[in-house]
Amino acid sequence: MSTAEFMAASREPYKQLFKYILPYKSRFIMGIAFGALFGLVNGAMVWVIKFAGDQVFGAKSATEDFGKMVEKLPPEVQAESARLVEKMQGVFSANISEDVGLSGGIIMAGIAVPVIMLIRGICSYLNTYCMTWVSLRVLRDIRSQLFRKLMGQSLEFFNKQKSGELIQTVFNQTRMAQMALTTVASDIVKQPLAVLSSIVVLFIIDWKFSLVALVLFPACIVPVIIVGKKVRKSAGKEEQEAGLLMVVMQEAFAGIRVVKSHAREEHEVEKFIDSNEKMMRSIMRWRKALEMVGPMVETVASFGVAMALIYVAMADLTAGKFLALQAGLVLMYPPAKALSRIHILLQKCLAATTKVFELMEREVDIVEAEDAVALENCQGHIEFKDVSFAYTKAGHAVSGINLTIEDGENIALVGRSGAGKSTMLSLLMRFYDPQEGTISIDGNDITKLKLDSLRDNIGIVTQDTFLFHDSIYENIRYGKLDATREEIERAAEQAHAHDFILEQPDGYETVIGDKGCAISGGQQQRLSIARAILRNAPILLLDEAMSALDSDAEEKVQAAIEVLAKDKTVIAIAHRLSTILEADKIVVMHEGAIQDIGTHTELLPRCEIYRGLYEKQFKSGEATIEAGSVEQEA
Repeated sequence: MSTAEFMAASREPYKQLFKYILPYKSRFIMGIAFGALFGLVNGAMVWVIKFAGDQVFGAKSATEDFGKMVEKLPPEVQAESARLVEKMQGVFSANISEDVGLSGGIIMAGIAVPVIMLIRGICSYLNTYCMTWVSLRVLRDIRSQLFRKLMGQSLEFFNKQKSGELIQTVFNQTRMAQMALTTVASDIVKQPLAVLSSIVVLFIIDWKFSLVALVLFPACIVPVIIVGKKVRKSAGKEEQEAGLLMVVMQEAFAGIRVVKSHAREEHEVEKFIDSNEKMMRSIMRWRKALEMVGPMVETVASFGVAMALIYVAMADLTAGKFLALQAGLVLMYPPAKALSRIHILLQKCLAATTKVFELMEREVDIVEAEDAVALENCQGHIEFKDVSFAYTKAGHAVSGINLTIEDGENIALVGRSGAGKSTMLSLLMRFYDPQEGTISIDGNDITKLKLDSLRDNIGIVTQDTFLFHDSIYENIRYGKLDATREEIERAAEQAHAHDFILEQPDGYETVIGDKGCAISGGQQQRLSIARAILRNAPILLLDEAMSALDSDAEEKVQAAIEVLAKDKTVIAIAHRLSTILEADKIVVMHEGAIQDIGTHTELLPRCEIYRGLYEKQFKSGEATIEAGSVEQEA
């Protein structure tokens, strides 16, 4: 990518970034103003140094200049003016020895230097403070908006994305975007003014000297351009490797049970070391390129300084001018060096900024209709009409589904794995939208309902129980955030969880670890059921809700669910037919289609698929299956 292509590519991301400054534009403008003032004061420093030099060395220079002037007079005038010259030189000598140290000019020079340094320091501090204040708020806003955008994405999005890379983008790449916006924005104003003001003052004092010193200044840009090409490659590679490193860590921590059970700790460590090493190499390439600019610029600039020194010796400048000119070159160096790095920093930040805004602008698969309405007074009447859905092009997960569920009805979905049972629940929750057909609740197409309203009216307990690394109390309260403690404890009692909760070290305040690892699988399931009971939604979805319970706990929870399910619409998925024999209707599914619908007594003689499932469990010994569940509970 050429420099012109880079500038074109970076224009849009940085244009979007500046939108985040608008709420803080007054503080941002203040920061820019103080940065500009710093740049102007940088040039004023040269004037102050010249003034101080002239005051300190002025009298001596005047004496020497007067002596040189007398030497140039005609011989006859010199002879006649010998005594006058001697007397004048004596006066200047007296002034040098007695009055110069106490003169007002010297005092002013002594005051001016610290004052101008104080003003310069205050401007630098206020510039840094204001820009840091703005940058931290911009970072907060970008992270919050990006996280909200990600939370609004569909399950399809998360199925395809690596969570470690998403974490890397939200945490690290947003920080790079923020740095590009505020740090670079400040330097683009502050540093050029510092350089420009110094150059202007230098040319005013002695344009020949300045021209000689700065003749090679344009050549300093060449190293920046050369190194910039390397940085573009290294910076993008670093961000990529950082994302992979985050993925390795996140997957190792999330799958620690699998890692431990297969004794793959060393394998995961090796993957981490390999990824970490690649990232370190990318960082070193970028840092080498960045640090290379300074010495290269200094080397080129040193030739200009050398030429300037030769000019000083030949031009016989006064001490005040010489000090001022040298100070101007010194003061000009730091901002010039900072400017040389801006282009490199911009290139490094471009990859991160582009990634952030790619996610920001990504279209959400499940979109809420503009005229969406809230689902109020939900009765729980559900209808699937000609519904077909496929996760991939390989084949339909469900096809041609027509099913009506009356409000308050208890429906069971049965079938072999992959029959499409869980997909139907996901479609009802609108985790996905069907490619064909419609799903309605109380006669309302769910695509026309507000998503929050839809899901607030549905409670769900899945076979993949997920609990947060938080207290038991907070995990149950997740079902209803404004619930009282009495409601939470009542829900726990109905889920037969209250007793084991009180046995925990801190009762309801016990922190249960990552994914609830501090309690058993059956206890995790009961907390998940308590959460659904607390939600008390008119529609209840049970996806293998009791798969991790032993026989005794299953009986208790089944009784609690019967109480909870009263006057509610219940859709239950269960491989263990004993849990759904009393359902109002049993829907038999096979390869994504509905094969039959009826009660247990109706289906057993007429539905071969259902009869096969029943005989496999009951005639082969469901007790074996239940024994397995008891072992899992233990």
